[in-house]
Amino acid sequence: MDTEQDKTTAVGRPRSQKAYEAVMKATLDLLKSGRYPSLTMEKIAKEAGVGKPTLYRWWPGVPFIVMEALKLHAGTEIGLPDSGHLKSDVLEYLKRTFRSLIEGKDEIVCSLMAEAQFNPEFAAAFRDNFIFSRRAALIRLLERGQQRGELPRDTDLELIADLCYGPMWYRLLNRHSTLEDPFVDNLVSYLFDSPRPKN
Repeated sequence: MDTEQDKTTAVGRPRSQKAYEAVMKATLDLLKSGRYPSLTMEKIAKEAGVGKPTLYRWWPGVPFIVMEALKLHAGTEIGLPDSGHLKSDVLEYLKRTFRSLIEGKDEIVCSLMAEAQFNPEFAAAFRDNFIFSRRAALIRLLERGQQRGELPRDTDLELIADLCYGPMWYRLLNRHSTLEDPFVDNLVSYLFDSPRPKN
């Protein structure tokens, strides 16, 4: 299965694109039918039709595979809305993001966050490869709006990204309330319709 293809590991070892896609699909399929804590390298390898040594050549362990599968899923399912209007794009982007969590990814993401608290290697990878990638997507939306003149040139886009994602993480981890659409509507309205403080 380890033919030379486009995909490579972090250290540059070639890996089969077909096997890679099979592992990503197998991981998401297993997560749909079972809970994250029960996921093992053996189960993923069997479901994907690859050898367990292949997985260990590409990933240090289960959390790294799950993180990569979720990142690919988010890039495909959430995408980057482009209606030509900043508020509409941010609203749609956050609704897709939150809906993805509501539809079964919340427990998985929380489990990865918990893993990051005790595994420094995974914590760095989770931050750099997952958190930052989703944050970068949102900032691209904000930059487009800024270029159209919908935000002042001196707007702190990093702060807006924090104000969007902060409430999501707070509700996701504390589970004191939901991430339903009305919450997104109120959040985006607060961020983009409220008067901005003057410098």
